[in-house]
Amino acid sequence: MQFLNLLSVIALYTSFNLVNGSPLANPIGSIINGGTPLVPNLAPALSNNTFDYVVLGAGTAGLTLAARLSQDGKSSVLVIEAGGDIDYNAVPKEFSQTPGGDVVGCGSADSDFIQNDIDWGYKTVPQAGANNRRIRYARGKVSGGSSTRNFMLYQRPTIGTMDKWVDLTGDQSWSFKNTINFFKRSMTFTPPNHALRQESPAAQYDASNWGSSALTAPLQVTFPHLPQNFSKYMQLSANEVGTPTTQSFNGGVLNGIQYAPTTMDPKFNHRSTSHAFLDDAQGRSNFHSYFQTYAKRIIFTKDGNTPRASAVTISTLPNGILETDIVYARKEVIVSSGAFGSPQLLMVSGIGPQAQLQKFNITPVVINENVGKNMQDHIFFGPSYKVDPALKTFTELAANPVFLATQLVNYTAAALGPLTNNVADMLAWERIDPVTLASIGASKLLTYPSDWPFLEAFSAPGAVGDFSNLLATNAEMGADGSRFSTILMALVAPQSRGTVTLASKDTSDLPIIDPAWLTDPVDQKVAIYAFKRARQYFAAKAMAPILIGNAKTAETLPGSDVQTDDQILNWIRNNLMTVWHASCTCSMQKKELGGVLDNKLQVYGVNGLRVVDASSFPVLPPGHPQSTIYMLAERAADLILAARG
Repeated sequence: MQFLNLLSVIALYTSFNLVNGSPLANPIGSIINGGTPLVPNLAPALSNNTFDYVVLGAGTAGLTLAARLSQDGKSSVLVIEAGGDIDYNAVPKEFSQTPGGDVVGCGSADSDFIQNDIDWGYKTVPQAGANNRRIRYARGKVSGGSSTRNFMLYQRPTIGTMDKWVDLTGDQSWSFKNTINFFKRSMTFTPPNHALRQESPAAQYDASNWGSSALTAPLQVTFPHLPQNFSKYMQLSANEVGTPTTQSFNGGVLNGIQYAPTTMDPKFNHRSTSHAFLDDAQGRSNFHSYFQTYAKRIIFTKDGNTPRASAVTISTLPNGILETDIVYARKEVIVSSGAFGSPQLLMVSGIGPQAQLQKFNITPVVINENVGKNMQDHIFFGPSYKVDPALKTFTELAANPVFLATQLVNYTAAALGPLTNNVADMLAWERIDPVTLASIGASKLLTYPSDWPFLEAFSAPGAVGDFSNLLATNAEMGADGSRFSTILMALVAPQSRGTVTLASKDTSDLPIIDPAWLTDPVDQKVAIYAFKRARQYFAAKAMAPILIGNAKTAETLPGSDVQTDDQILNWIRNNLMTVWHASCTCSMQKKELGGVLDNKLQVYGVNGLRVVDASSFPVLPPGHPQSTIYMLAERAADLILAARG
């Protein structure tokens, strides 16, 4: 009943904010290779169907890249997106871009449907490491891609992480020192507003990480107007159990605890996404965007003895059925369709493992066994505790419709209140000492760079459990007035590797996703350690003032009866969730090491084709990859324009 009341509040709010979808302005021509057109031929609406660059995907990387390629006015750029423009979506911008709304529609279960119209609807195959659960995997199908669906956390990799990129690519230009200006280029930083936040301890930052005050860019990075009440207790507890407070997560070091910067507009506290690059570029005559348009196949022509990506077949029909038109690329096609969509598009176009191409009778262009392999991802999980209701955790928003309605008004009218917060606003990073690693059977992690953390802790002011539907879970558990908080622990040096394979030769059919989470024994050992570490946070003296009872009696999920390693691991299997960091499925590294792309993001074996998104990563950095994706897009733009001549 509480959850139904919550949905009523949301429905009432959205009914006053709905905007009409814009009419499609996409050119629709004849069916490829002849045939009877299924729709009117509207091709004359476009003067031509040829562009210098065609970018497939208007997500975090795609919009950033397309905007930069069009910036000097010398090149024509088309970006194609299967989803709609967020400004004209049925879920209004005022709701979907509310920071506190990031927990809506991200759950592991189909019941968490509120933002389905801007989501791809991906689901994993049954996961052996998660007791055979199939887990829903939220990914943005809309302008901005998954930058419209993520938790807005902005932090950069470590220096050693980028040194690993150098090792795998053989290219020193991917070092932290040589990429830091590309990290800085995409964003404008605004310091925390301490007068509004009134937090103690206060959020810290290192101004040298952010560039000069004169530097402005479309993406906004700042801190929420209001911190979570639970976060300071997590910080003090972390200090007590040996994790120090650090100043910054953006200077090449990840060690310690601090409030995390977020991709958020500092004035209105709206989510800031790569859509800002679209806003920046739309007025240019050389920039074009097609929404609700599926990329179907990349067409190759001969360039001497090497295939060249010359065109893309597209569909403007619902769910991308059939091929309705073709667009041509004079210079390059750039695939930015994400860790699931990019390998799928390469494979249906003839680039991929031989068995996959043969299975679906796809004409081979380049046999590369690495396409769709090497998938890396982070998972998290953690215990939930009953806390003082005065904390006003997320459970209060979910279980109290009157409070939620009041805060929706507070946020909409004044950009104030708990909805200005992205929920997980406090992060901690930890390594594990060599003696402990040996004792738990995880010494393999010592091969990682010395600055690479193994664990990340998140503040999660609410009940979490199996992440099925956070709104429903908190509404139900909070119906009796109880309020909860959780510390989630993420494995950020994962050993398990997954795959993306084809369900058919048609991009209208979602690919088969097998992350293989928690299948490596080292990950299992580290997960058990991480869970126990979260309990240590809650057992600290600093946490005592907010717990209902003591650390043992306050633990609600899973409860203090779960004690042995086997019990803990089984609970983790039943409750683990992705942190939505799928990557490395079209990896940029030396081919003999498993590469799909060379050090300039070019697909091996063909000309005129690059992949630029998280699938391109040589290895997944610890933490949250969106800063690295923006950096990658900025650097790719420079590489592409340098090749233009």
